Amino acid sequence: MSDPITSTEAVQVSVKVKKEAGTVAQFLALTKPRIYIAIAITALMGLALQKDFTQYSFWITLSLVVSTILASAGGAVLNHYFERDTDSLMDRTKDRPLVTGSIASPKQALYFGWAITILGNLLCYVTLGAWATFWLFLGFFTYVFVYTLWVKHRSQWNVTLGGLCSSFAVLAGDTAISGEISTNGIILSFLLFFWNPAHFWNLAVLFQKDYAKAGIPMLPHMVGRKNTQWFILLHVVLTVASSIFLGIFGSPGSFYLIVASIAGVLLILANIQNLFLLSDKTFRRNFICANMYLMILFIGIALDFFV
Repeated sequence: MSDPITSTEAVQVSVKVKKEAGTVAQFLALTKPRIYIAIAITALMGLALQKDFTQYSFWITLSLVVSTILASAGGAVLNHYFERDTDSLMDRTKDRPLVTGSIASPKQALYFGWAITILGNLLCYVTLGAWATFWLFLGFFTYVFVYTLWVKHRSQWNVTLGGLCSSFAVLAGDTAISGEISTNGIILSFLLFFWNPAHFWNLAVLFQKDYAKAGIPMLPHMVGRKNTQWFILLHVVLTVASSIFLGIFGSPGSFYLIVASIAGVLLILANIQNLFLLSDKTFRRNFICANMYLMILFIGIALDFFV
């Protein structure tokens, strides 16, 4: 028969462990893992398009990925901190940790966000140099101060300016080796700049009532579904054009160009079709298609090395 004191202590330890594990999970949720992984991949693509990329040290690649993850995760945490009151008004965001009180002190999130941001930028500076750090920090600054604190609540073009974060991540990767911006980096950064609104506005249509309730001037509830779809189509065409320019004027070869052309035509056709449908189903489908399109492009870039 077990000692009752020992059993009580065991229960207390178990509760403490579960509570700490829960807290760690809540802080991890603040970092928006899906977003920082996506941004790290875009930075990696900027690096991978460099001449003789495979000959460079594995540690350069690892440093870029880790520093980008830390800096973008820090930006996400600060976004949660500054947007916690607005998040409480929206069904889409009302379950976030700083809204529900899962993290008792918002200041803990504030300190955590700044800590990992500074760590990421210091790592980048020490291992990759000043230019890569400049673009990495500019991406963080744009997301937190330009997008979150300035244009998000003031302009229907908030997502367009917010999309610069991905473009700057590309340039961080592009300058990580030589410190110079290449043709590849310029074209790919434009591609991400055009892709981001085309991708996000599909999602914003699905939550336009949420954004209207929170007083955020997202394009769909400012101009309506039809006009939003025209803007999406315009950005899709510019995105696809940028992907073709990358194959013609950049490093990727004919294999990438074929992949980009096929994927681009399919994405354009899907968005033309939506001009006549404008349903939640098709906006959701095109949101998924935009994500898949970018993934296919990146796979095409990677496979082009071996074809």
